[in-house]
Order: sequence, then structure tokens, then C-alpha cells
Amino acid sequence: MIAIENQAVVSENAIPKDASDEFVVPESNAFGQSFRDYEGSVRQSIVENCYRLHHINQTYDFVKRTREEYAKLNKAEMSIWEAIELLDNFVDETDPDLEEPQIQHMLQTAEAIRKDYPSEDWLHLTALIHDLGKVLFHSKFGSLPQWAVNGDTLIVGCAYDESIVYHKYLKENPDYNNPAYNTKLGVYSEGCGLENVLLSWGHDDYMYLVLRASGTTLPPAALFIIRYHSLYPMHSKGAYQYLMNDEDRENLKWSQTFSKYDLYSKSKVHIDVEKVKPYYESLIKKYFPEKIRW
Repeated sequence: MIAIENQAVVSENAIPKDASDEFVVPESNAFGQSFRDYEGSVRQSIVENCYRLHHINQTYDFVKRTREEYAKLNKAEMSIWEAIELLDNFVDETDPDLEEPQIQHMLQTAEAIRKDYPSEDWLHLTALIHDLGKVLFHSKFGSLPQWAVNGDTLIVGCAYDESIVYHKYLKENPDYNNPAYNTKLGVYSEGCGLENVLLSWGHDDYMYLVLRASGTTLPPAALFIIRYHSLYPMHSKGAYQYLMNDEDRENLKWSQTFSKYDLYSKSKVHIDVEKVKPYYESLIKKYFPEKIRW
């Protein structure tokens, strides 16, 4: 992880809570169904088709090429809140649990974490901006298709983990039968660290690139959460342990804690944006320059 001057540190008293602590997981999602049901969701056809395109097109070469292009950060210069407002009407086609605008999901996640971790304002802000990379869909950023913006992420350049949702479609990816990429380690080495692997391209990795260059003083755990919050094989199934280093394993605790708020705070009950905006604007001012490059 790149060191940032004056970077905040996580309080020694801040301990990631188990799923059984504080946060109560709802019995059903916004549609009254089970969470992350990829077989019987009312949005199944939309979700499955987006994942099919994602799994077929997210090759190692595509990821490397696209990441290098967006790492230039030459698409826009604006504040965090200006970017948030671009997501006011954006609905994620890969989400089987909600069809509300992304700004609501981001605020719902942030407010749920704020309740359980009142002293960890860095975590509140991390939750608010965790999906902000979805601005990639906007015309300012090239209007990328949803399969190149959303969905669970996976590591490219090595064998696909069996727990990846809609794994069957990965067999249509050119890398699936490529001996350079289809072994356990592929192009990587044991314990190389997640900083040195490539993820399928999307909002997670893009926002990480933005943050890394922004001068933010958020702690390393925040950047880890944002880059890997959609890597569900890792934080829910224990995959990719052989690629992780000690820093990854320490930050993973926060990623796993964050995950339950990200997944289970989704609701059709909207947050009053104008009511909470002053609080989050104060956090943005604390941790970010006024304008950053995108």
C-alpha cells in the first residue's frame, strides 16, 4: 500500500465486530426475498445477463489495458460530492436485492455503519464512497457498459475460484483455457500481496486508483475496503489466501465487517439526502482536497 502523508490511523479501540454484534441482518431484501439469490430474484434475467457479459469479456488483457487507461485520471476534476450526485439516478443491473438509485444505497450503508461505529468517522466516509467508482457509467467517463462497472469482482490472471457467482459463464472467457492464466497461481507468486494482482475491471478498482492519487488521509483499511468490497470469494468464502500477505489479512477483518453493512442495509426506505449531507460534507472536507482527479 502506498504511504500517504498525514494518513489517518484506525483507533486501537476500534475492533471489527462479528456479524452477531450490533447490526441485525434483515430476514429479507427489498423485494421480500432472500439476499443474494441469483436463481429466484425478481431481477434474475437482468442480473444474469450482465454477469454473463462480465465473465466472458473480463480477460486479463482487457483488464490490464483498461486499468492503464483509467489510471491516467484524465476524465474529470471535481469534488467527492459532485461525483456522488452523478449517481442520483443510476441503478446497478447486477444487484438482485435492490433497484434503488446508488446514492441511496451508499447513504444507507454509511448510516448503518455510523450507528454501530459512531467514533470511526473514516468508516462512515468509506461506506459513503465505496461505490462511487460507478461514475464509470457516466458519459464523462466513457459510458462504460454495466459489465465493466458493476458486479462481484474476481482475480484475473489465475484460475477462477469455484465460488464465483455464475461461474459457468467463465468457461466462455478466452482465459479459461489459457495455460498462462488457468493454474492456481497463474501469473502470480505465493504471498505476493493483493496489491500486486489484477481484479476484473470495475468501480472498485477504479475508485481505489482515484483515492490513491487524491491525497486523501483515509487510513489504508479504507482503501482496502473500497478496492476489495466486491471480491466476495475472498471475504465470504476464504478464497485467494495463498496470494495474500500479512497486511492483507489484517485489513481483511475490516472488509468482512464492512460487507454485512454493504449487503444488508439495502432498503426501499430512502435516506433524506439534504438532512445528512452536512455531516458527510464535513467528513469529505476533513479527509479530501476540495477537488480531485478522476
